Order: sequence, then structure tokens, then C-alpha cells
Amino acid sequence: MGVSTLRFKKPDKKNVFYQIYRNISDSNNGLKIMFKESSTVRQLAPIELGVGVAIGLIFHFIPLEYIIMALFLVWLFITETMNTAVEEVNDLVTLEEDERVKRSKDLASAAVWICHLVYIICVIGFIVCHLAGFAWWQAIIPG
Repeated sequence: MGVSTLRFKKPDKKNVFYQIYRNISDSNNGLKIMFKESSTVRQLAPIELGVGVAIGLIFHFIPLEYIIMALFLVWLFITETMNTAVEEVNDLVTLEEDERVKRSKDLASAAVWICHLVYIICVIGFIVCHLAGFAWWQAIIPG
């Protein structure tokens, strides 16, 4: 049995639009996989979004705060995508118990956990600022 090697392939400048189409198609396939297989994307992120919006309505968040919350959720989605990719590659390499594979998966999972934590801290920080009457955005945005 021969071992196949990956070789760098020069981009075909003649079919650049076809390559763009293929890249978009591959990305769409990745999104389908994420929405189908990731419980974080399907369940937890929508709950965090819904609770965050509800809290924002109760405490009268400003649009900037909603934008920041949305950016943190996008960051969570990107991190969860990378976590899933790491897990897929590790499972491809070996299905046997291997401490390095476990560590790799745990590290990728920790990145997702940090994203959840930062989102929650952000929302709590906004609540505290509103309860204290501190307009944090006026310290950042002049005028």
C-alpha cells in the first residue's frame, strides 16, 4: 500500500469563479454539519441569545450592548466550529484511548467554555452597570 501525500496545487486562474463557488459550497456544507451535530449551536446558543435579549429588554440595554452580545455569540459559534473540527480530526487519527487526543479535545472544548463564560460575564456586567446607573459607553464614546 502506498501512502498518499498532499501536494500544493497551483490555483487555476481560469476557473476562479468556479473555485469561489466551491469554497462557498464547502462552507455551506460546514454550516449544515454544525447545525445538525452541535448541541451548543442548536440548543445552548439560542437559549443564551433569548435570555440575553430578555434581560436586555428588562434592563433597557442600548443597541451597542446588543451588538456586543451578538459579537460574543458569533465568537462562540466560530469557536464551536473549530472545536468540532478538532474533534473530527482527532477521531480520524485514532479511535483508541490516547492521552494526547483527549488533551487536544479537552483544550478545544475549554475554548468553547471560555466563550460561554465571557458572554455571561458580559451580560452580568451590563446588568450591574444599569443597576448602578453607570453609563459605561459614555466613558468610551465621546460626546
